[in-house]
Amino acid sequence: EDDQHEKEFQRKQLEDDEAKQLAKALMSKKAARLYGRMQHGIAQKQAKVDNLHKKRREIESTREKKDGKSMQKLKVERLKKERKDVEDMYVETGGSMKKKRRKN
Repeated sequence: EDDQHEKEFQRKQLEDDEAKQLAKALMSKKAARLYGRMQHGIAQKQAKVDNLHKKRREIESTREKKDGKSMQKLKVERLKKERKDVEDMYVETGGSMKKKRRKN
C-alpha cells in the first residue's frame, strides 16, 4: 500500500514538473529568468527553515524534560527568573523598573 502511494505521489510530481516546464517554455526569456530566480530564492528560504526545524528537533530530543515540564514552560520560567534577577539588581540602586504614569 505504501508503495502504491509512493508511485502515485511520484506520478503527480512528474506531471507537475512537466506542466511547469511547458509553462516556462512558453515564457519570454526575461520572464523565464525571473521565474528561475524566484524559485531559487524560495528554495533557499525553505532550506533555511528546514535547517532550523532540524536543529530544534535535535535540541529538544537531547534535552530531558525536567519535572514533566515542557520546553516552553522551562523557557518561560527561566526568563521570569532572569527578569527578577535584573529587577533585584536594579532595586539595589534605589530606582524602580516600573513605568511611571504621567499626570496630565
